[in-house]
Amino acid sequence: EEHQIPYASMDGHCAPAVAPQAPAVLARAGGSGAAAALGLSGWERLPENKYWPLLHALVERGPVAVSVAARSWVAYGGGVFDGCSKDAVIDHAVVLVGYGEDPRTEDAFFLLQNSWGRDWGEAGRIRILRHTSESAWCGIDDQPDLGTGCKGGPPNVTVCGMCGVLYDSVVPHFAKPVS
Repeated sequence: EEHQIPYASMDGHCAPAVAPQAPAVLARAGGSGAAAALGLSGWERLPENKYWPLLHALVERGPVAVSVAARSWVAYGGGVFDGCSKDAVIDHAVVLVGYGEDPRTEDAFFLLQNSWGRDWGEAGRIRILRHTSESAWCGIDDQPDLGTGCKGGPPNVTVCGMCGVLYDSVVPHFAKPVS
C-alpha cells in the first residue's frame, strides 16, 4: 500500500528487498521476483499520442501508467488543471485512474494519482483538462531525455494532451488468480 512507502521529498534508494531488479524489465520478460509477487505478468506500451487507445485501456484494463510534464503542478490545490503549455517537457510518471467532467465547469478531465503524498492536490490526485481530440493540444518536447527519452534518441518529440499525458503510456498486465 502507498502508506508503506511514503513520499519523502528527496532522492532515495529502494532497499534490495523492495526492488531487487528493474520491475519493467522483469514484467516484459514474464515476471519474477518483486513483479511476480505482485501478480505482474507483463506490460504493453500504448500508441504514442493516441486518445482512444488510452481511454479504452483505462476502461477495459484499469489504471494506466502515464508520463507527464509535472513541473507546473507544484502549487496545484484543486480544480481542473490546464496550466501546461503545448510544448510540454515530460519529466514525471503518474497513474491514470479515471476520467470525467467537472459538474460546475463542465470541463472534461483525466484523474491522475500522483506520488507526492495525500496532502498535495486533491488527496494526492490531480484532474487535468482532457481534450477529446488527440490533436487538439500538441507541441514539441525539446528535452525528451528528461523523461522517457534515451541517450542517442531524437532531440525532440511530439507530445499531445494536457501536460503531454497522451505521449507515453503503459498498461500493466496481471495474472488472473488461480482458484
